[in-house]
Amino acid sequence: MKKNKLLKQFDSIWEKAEKRNNELGAVFGFDQNSGARFHKIFTTSISKNDNNRFFTMGIYDSINKKYALFDSINLSGNYRYNKNNDPVEFNHMLDLIKSD
Repeated sequence: MKKNKLLKQFDSIWEKAEKRNNELGAVFGFDQNSGARFHKIFTTSISKNDNNRFFTMGIYDSINKKYALFDSINLSGNYRYNKNNDPVEFNHMLDLIKSD
């Protein structure tokens, strides 16, 4: 799977999380002024050149205290990932956003 494709998919998931954060405090009884419900997690590997091959991205739900992470290092030689399919972790992120 290409890095750009993964980043675009994650950006679209994060847009949904931001939209959920903005609509009525994201959950019944949640004070919107106290902070966002969903938080973005994004880190890259530290290297001397600009070719950061490995990165971690995810979403943290501050109400349910749950998170979903995708680490691109898992793509290198891991049998459970198929380059033609979306990573399972992206579905977990969407489930977090849809949960109440």
